[in-house]
Amino acid sequence: MAVEYKKQITARFKNGVFPVDFLVLIFSALMTVVSLLFFNTLSRPFLFTVADITIFLVLFYLIVHEKRITDSASYWLHSWLPVISVAVFYTQATAYDHLIFKETFEPLLLQWESNLFGNFNRLADFPGNNLLVDELMHFFYFSYYLILFIPGMIMLSRRSPRAHEMIFSLTLMMVAHCIFFILFPGNGPVENHPIIFTRGLIFIPLMNIIYEIGGNQGGGAIPSTHVAVAVMVFLYSFFEFKRVHWPVLITAAGIVFATVYCSYHYIIDTLAGLFTGIMFYFIGKRVYLNWDHPAELAAESLSRQ
Repeated sequence: MAVEYKKQITARFKNGVFPVDFLVLIFSALMTVVSLLFFNTLSRPFLFTVADITIFLVLFYLIVHEKRITDSASYWLHSWLPVISVAVFYTQATAYDHLIFKETFEPLLLQWESNLFGNFNRLADFPGNNLLVDELMHFFYFSYYLILFIPGMIMLSRRSPRAHEMIFSLTLMMVAHCIFFILFPGNGPVENHPIIFTRGLIFIPLMNIIYEIGGNQGGGAIPSTHVAVAVMVFLYSFFEFKRVHWPVLITAAGIVFATVYCSYHYIIDTLAGLFTGIMFYFIGKRVYLNWDHPAELAAESLSRQ
């Protein structure tokens, strides 16, 4: 009986798994092992262990119960859970930034920044002294959370074949970022943010709340995930929304500029994000297109084959 049940679960897993699911399952299992092995030396290991196990179990449940009904809530949750999970992984990776090195590489990064850009990485005294511009820049920085989901949700609702490819590429890139944050931690200039921006109306306080919820622990400055995501989403949107990709372009450009203006990243962090966003766009596309992924097809599509 147990053997038969195991066969059924295995068959349902194979029938319902998306390629991106393997990235999340493997990474959540890896981070669980890391948390348990170094439990006494890490920050909030119990909380993150529970989160990692929960992500693993919820995703596994969605896989074995995947019915490929593209307008169902479970299908949408299954499709987007990998990207949502990366928010937990990002916070965990930046909290675990002292796992290997006790100090961040901030002095080295500052030296690189100075050697490459000198004083050009300072925007004089403008940031913090013009409330409307400050709010606009923080709106662009906040729009990362919009650009991360809205274009992909439109693509998924249209059943575009690029939707799952983009989700795969985004997740692959962000998981790679998380690993890099642990191996090469850097704080960036985020500590200067509350000193520069002492007042705000909507988006400055909103970003303060988001960073407070995330722990404000630093360690995940380079490469800039905001920039990398913005670049990758724009590249997918350029080919998906050929006539109306301008809103994504403007938003992506605003995010790139806001990362430095709002004192969340150095210029070098932004350039690194540009590089990884472009690089993983091609890497993700190549890996995904060479991967068998029939479980992402709609049930009605399968019935016509």
